Amino acid sequence: MNWVRIAVWGVSALASAWAQQGDGLRLNDLGLAAASRGDYAEAERLYGEAMTLWKRLGPAYQAHFATTQGNLAEALCMEGKRREGAKVYEESLASHRQTLGTTNLRTLTIMNLLAGTYLMLGEDDRASILFDEALRVERELYPNDLQLARSLAGLGLLRIRAKNPEQALPMAEEALTLVLKFGKENSPDAALAYANVGEAHRWLGHTERALPLLRKSRSIYEKILGPEHPRVASILSQEGLVYMQDKKYSLAEKDMVQSLDILAKSCPACTFEQLVSESNLGLLRLRQGKYAEADRLLTHVVSTEERYLSRPGSDMATALQALAEVREKQRRYEDAARLHKRADLILEYR
Repeated sequence: MNWVRIAVWGVSALASAWAQQGDGLRLNDLGLAAASRGDYAEAERLYGEAMTLWKRLGPAYQAHFATTQGNLAEALCMEGKRREGAKVYEESLASHRQTLGTTNLRTLTIMNLLAGTYLMLGEDDRASILFDEALRVERELYPNDLQLARSLAGLGLLRIRAKNPEQALPMAEEALTLVLKFGKENSPDAALAYANVGEAHRWLGHTERALPLLRKSRSIYEKILGPEHPRVASILSQEGLVYMQDKKYSLAEKDMVQSLDILAKSCPACTFEQLVSESNLGLLRLRQGKYAEADRLLTHVVSTEERYLSRPGSDMATALQALAEVREKQRRYEDAARLHKRADLILEYR
């Protein structure tokens, strides 16, 4: 009689586990839907409930927990909470490595997402380690998967940051070729790939080639994400740099000011995007001879980077050099010398 009771209890417990698994999957899907429409607070709540269920179901559902955790990290990053998102990604990646292994495609997906977040936080060395690790596996096991394109895109961005556009261009072009090969012409991956190729051409001075690529990127982002999205704002600022290089200052100003307006409305917590757009506008004001405004913008960029970045990098060195140039124009030569010295120390350290 006792064994019958045990058997019945076991069936009941299994049914309960299956029901909870269904609830966890439903909550995760609802979280994805909320994130896709930009309701990140609701997405966070739903992911949190799903993770509570996965944890309750025990170690057998650790991979489910890690997947939802990765979705939570993405939502946090999308609303500008990148430092918090990076920590959640790190926990998700550790769980994926343990449960699925280093070569699993889901593990590589989280690896690329975390590396991209490190890029936004200025932690280029940590980003490079993850992108390189992912690329080695993807070249061998997943040569026809989107993750290979994402790793190449990230490494290309790192080369651009290191001011090696001649190395960045073939990586960016390969990433774009792969994305198009996979039929992802109108996807965020395609928009990013077009932008990366365009940015490499801009650095190489090929402004006539850069601008159409950046415009293509922006049109895709606008179609998928809407015209007020932070990624649209970032591309507008890049287009402004192309106009600035061509000395079309009024067009550059229009795009750069619009970029900052979009960020102020759509994502005031997107510190990285704001820093880049403010720095670009500061460079334009310097070119225009509007030194007081250039000083205000670049001073704000440097002071924010000092708080935001875990350690100073090439972006801060660029801002310091530009601010030094402004101070020279203002005949504040001691300040200029001090700023040049700080920039040189950062570049020597790197």
